[in-house]
Amino acid sequence: MQVEQINPKKLKPWEKNPRINDHAVESVSKSIAEFGFNSPILCDENYRILAGHTRWKAAKKMGLETVPIIVLELTETQKNAFAVADNKTAEIAKWDLPELSCLLEDLKIEEFNLDILGFDFSELDDLLGVTDIALAKMEDSPDQEETVNCKEYHLLVSCKSEYKEKFVSLYEKLKQQSWCELETASR
Repeated sequence: MQVEQINPKKLKPWEKNPRINDHAVESVSKSIAEFGFNSPILCDENYRILAGHTRWKAAKKMGLETVPIIVLELTETQKNAFAVADNKTAEIAKWDLPELSCLLEDLKIEEFNLDILGFDFSELDDLLGVTDIALAKMEDSPDQEETVNCKEYHLLVSCKSEYKEKFVSLYEKLKQQSWCELETASR
């Protein structure tokens, strides 16, 4: 397979495309702006898009003069099946939520703009909210110096058992910085 660079105006959308993706164009545009156009659009010999409609729309919105493409040689039936399979198989994968949460927390600590990753605010709140709320309350406390100088500061965290690993990971990070000791209690 050979990657070519062409003007996105030469590409044609697949007329049977069952995906509704206009809502994703902004996120994909941000991703391309940050990381570059690293996933080629897959098309047929007539430049009809089989996979990459959202990247194509983002490229047009951004005014890109060229985009990477790979031309696939498939039968008409294979083209249709591939276009569906490419989208559907991406939906099958699931997130390891504790691992994702830790990764996002690491990116946040590095002051990386999480907005360009494609998660909406409520998803980020779900993944990072407890950490953010706890730290924000500590940072914004009017008697912060008193809190920092106290021998003990208690923070009660309740979580669902499936998020235990996330909180253990958070605890380990805080422990490494000598911020806390863990007392566990089960309900």
